[in-house]
Amino acid sequence: MVDKVSNWLKIAKYDLKSAADSHKCQNYLTCIEKCHNSLEKILKAMIASHHEVPAKIHALLKLSSEAVIENLQKDIQKFFDELDTLYMNTRYPDDFEILEASIDEGESARILKETKRVFAWLEKKIK
Repeated sequence: MVDKVSNWLKIAKYDLKSAADSHKCQNYLTCIEKCHNSLEKILKAMIASHHEVPAKIHALLKLSSEAVIENLQKDIQKFFDELDTLYMNTRYPDDFEILEASIDEGESARILKETKRVFAWLEKKIK
């Protein structure tokens, strides 16, 4: 039987690497999407570590609530909210050209850096 926690962690790490690779290839929208995916999946690993089945949702704030994270800092909550919005825009863009123009190399790098920081913090909290 597959260990659910380690399986979610493997997928989360794969997505984080894909985010970094996408950034290097200047695929900034894909980088944003994969940053979100990596945090979504590490939160699902945390939920699984409590012997719960993670909900099939994408909202990072809702998942962090289900993961029962103590002392979730306001800056991380704000980042989750920002990333949720960006993620939904990459999945369902009203105007692709405007969206693509709004995420440049600097913005992609900022989001990737913050994702890595939050990812490492969450990974330490998995029991």
